[in-house]
Amino acid sequence: MIAGVLLAAGHSTRFGGDKLLAPLHGRPVLFWSAAALAAEVDALYVVVPDGDRARIAALGGMPAVVVEHAEHDAGMGSSIGAGIAALPPSVEAAVIALGDQPAVVPAVVSRLCERWRVGGISAVVPSYRDGRGPPVLFGRAAFGALRTLTGDGGARSVLDMLGDAVATVRVADAAPVDVDTPDALRRLAAVWRR
Repeated sequence: MIAGVLLAAGHSTRFGGDKLLAPLHGRPVLFWSAAALAAEVDALYVVVPDGDRARIAALGGMPAVVVEHAEHDAGMGSSIGAGIAALPPSVEAAVIALGDQPAVVPAVVSRLCERWRVGGISAVVPSYRDGRGPPVLFGRAAFGALRTLTGDGGARSVLDMLGDAVATVRVADAAPVDVDTPDALRRLAAVWRR
């Protein structure tokens, strides 16, 4: 079983409001990020701040396990740890994605999963036209290290630790855009309209 772990517990400091709740083609940004991941995994886990009913509602009834994370102020690493800790023993791998990247292409998630199923590796990273980026798949062998992450560095240290056990999937497109500012959201909305 491959699960998706969507990180949606961060602050929107540069956006000037909650970017995950900002509307994008009639739905919140968070809904689109969740939908892109859910389309290609067996189960979806969404990490949100403890008690954040608005972000839970933004999922629009999508089948997901909501992981309420009380220490979300401790950074992205702690949110990754909370999401991984919530996974049941039946999960063999997890695709970690960001809640502020609604333009992730489900086919990229599918390719990560396909490469992992071939075997012989502990993680799979997409290599976009402009470099490596999320989402990233980690096999269960990396879960222990992911659970201990802290700060805002994400899972880069775990990828470095895994070394040659990390496979790369080439993607012809640019990395998905982070909706960090209202301008970024407007540009993405314009691209989606076309």
